Amino acid sequence: MNSVPQFFIKDSDIDETKVTIKGEECHHLINVRRVKIGDILDIKTNSGRGFKAEIINISHLEIKLKLLKEIETDHKIIDITLYMSLLKSGNFEFVIQKTVEVGVNRIVPIHTSRTIPEIEKKIEDKLKRWNKIALSAAKQCLRNNIPLIEHPLNFSDAVKNSITSIKLAAHPGSELGLKNFLTSKDKPESVSILIGPEGGFTDSELDSVSEHGWNIVNFGSTSLRAETAAIIIPSLIIYQWC
Repeated sequence: MNSVPQFFIKDSDIDETKVTIKGEECHHLINVRRVKIGDILDIKTNSGRGFKAEIINISHLEIKLKLLKEIETDHKIIDITLYMSLLKSGNFEFVIQKTVEVGVNRIVPIHTSRTIPEIEKKIEDKLKRWNKIALSAAKQCLRNNIPLIEHPLNFSDAVKNSITSIKLAAHPGSELGLKNFLTSKDKPESVSILIGPEGGFTDSELDSVSEHGWNIVNFGSTSLRAETAAIIIPSLIIYQWC
């Protein structure tokens, strides 16, 4: 009997003690993982529940499993949203993969004054690809949930819409250090992080950030690339508060 990595399903895929897997996940299990009847899978649902399940039937279009037991899952207390300026394709996809692995729960692409990529004409295709990358990363690092990559927002909407407990905007010119800020605050329920594009935020964007209650912080003595800051800052927040 083989044991294979976890897979995600929807709560609606569960019918009492049975689960049905179709589509790409079914194809992957049959043709890549080469699963067999009797194999045990770790299953996670979109609501974060976890199960051990045994494969009881395999057909060309679907796999049926029997739930064996529900397992406890560890939920991160801090809900982290990353408002990430759009970067060149490969860099943005790298950010998605690595921040999902680190522990970010939600990624919102944003357009800023200095954003270079123009993707509106093919955004639906991009969103499908981005969410597929997030799913793959979530499975790889055994996450309890699948972070959502949302539809891009313009800068002003992103700055206004965040309602998390703490809002942090990364800017190397700020006098407020991230370390000092984190150590001065109690653990919050939720955090938003705003990362600018390769050229950074404009002065007017920084003014808008401050007006809407964001804390502008620097993250050390060096000026990091956007994709590097996107990975390091959530990591430091999780280290400090989780």
